[in-house]
This record gives sequence, C-alpha cells and structure tokens, in this order.
Amino acid sequence: MNLTYGYSILQRLYTPYFGAVVFCGSWYPQKQNFNNTAIPPLQYPFNYIHITPKEMHKGYNGEICMIKAYELRLRNIKGHFAVADDAILNFWQPIKLDMVFHQRGTKLANIGKGPWWNSALGEEAMKNTISMLKDKDNGKTYQKLIEEYQRRLLQRKMISESETVFTELQRMKNWTISDVYYIPKREMPFYVDLMKIFYKNEIFIEISLQKYLRTVKHQMFDFIFTVACIGLTRRTIRSQPEMSMRG
Repeated sequence: MNLTYGYSILQRLYTPYFGAVVFCGSWYPQKQNFNNTAIPPLQYPFNYIHITPKEMHKGYNGEICMIKAYELRLRNIKGHFAVADDAILNFWQPIKLDMVFHQRGTKLANIGKGPWWNSALGEEAMKNTISMLKDKDNGKTYQKLIEEYQRRLLQRKMISESETVFTELQRMKNWTISDVYYIPKREMPFYVDLMKIFYKNEIFIEISLQKYLRTVKHQMFDFIFTVACIGLTRRTIRSQPEMSMRG
C-alpha cells in the first residue's frame, strides 16, 4: 500500500464498522495522488486532523492524535480506537467496549530500559516531567491529576501506601508496543490529562502508554496478528487513523 493513495482503502476497510474514521497526520488530502485507476477515490466527507511534523515528532509522540480526537467532542460514541504505523486493526476480535484495550498491555510489555529509556525520549524526558509536577508554581494545576493518579496506582497495587506517584514515575524501565489501542469514553478525561503531561515533555508514546496501563484494568488480543503495509517501513509512516466506536 502506498500512502499517496492508500487512505481510500483504509476508509473502505473501517468506515462500515465505525461511527467515524478520522485520519491524523502532517499532510493534506488534497495534495495526495489519486490518479491510479486501480485504487478507489477518497470517500467524502473525509475526516482528518492536521498536525505539524513537530507535533508528531516522527511518530514518537503519536498520542497527540488521541488527544486531538477527544477535543473534537464527538457525540454518541463509546470510545476511541487508535491504529498507527503498519498495523491493521482486527475489529472482529471480541473487544469489550467498556474497558481499555491494548494490543500487548502490561503483560507483554518489553522488559528493561531497552533503546527508549536510554534516549532523550525516556529518562531525560521523565525527569523533566517529575520536575514539572513537583514545581510549586504548578501545584494547583496538576493537583487533581496527581491525586487521581495516586488513587489508581494504590487501587491497582502498583505502589504501596508509603509510596507516591513519583515513586512510580522514577521506575524508569519497561515499555509496550502501542500501535493499536482503545480508550472508552468514560476513561478519556484521565487518559488525556495524563498523556498531555507526558506529551508536553516529549516522552515516547510506548513509555507513556505503559505508565498509563498500570493505572487501569485492560484487555488484550487473544493473539497478536498485525499486517504490514507492503512497501512501507515504520520510519516512513507519519499518519494514523483515529476511529470512534459508536453503539
């Protein structure tokens, strides 16, 4: 699949099953090439969120798409799916729409520091996050978020009674591949508030999602099955479809 005309194929794949399919990336549909007669034309209305290359940061901060999708305030939906890079969502999987879904969850997370924690998108970015949250000038701004984060970690027994949110953030290890995930509507406010903090400090999305998943009960695929888009590499993809599931 070539992204110069591949969006119309993705539209036809997902549109029949979702209330809205929203593409997100640093491009414009009118600049795409649709002259290939073997490829169907775009369907309209064509929904997309335009963000700058700097905002996407080569895909490292792809959570911006879910944040922007939430800010659209779509009605009559049960939640948002995010599908990125070279993944295809198997929407026939038995996914419960009232529960967070993640392709790998914490159970199949990558263990250790790996390449990401040792990069500027890992430890350095997390230290900046901790400093920002501890800054007295930001106390009132982030107080409710920190309290909710603390409550969730305690409830999930991710920290002890004597530990805090900062104990969790200082555990700088593990990350989880995050090309396909789903956040139900009721969970979106906390998810978005937490992701905005991580995004602001440019933490890699697969670290951010790992931290978030430790705060919430979630489901995974019964088995992992992703399909690579022919002719593309992870590095070349700069957009992702954002889908809203309606009841």
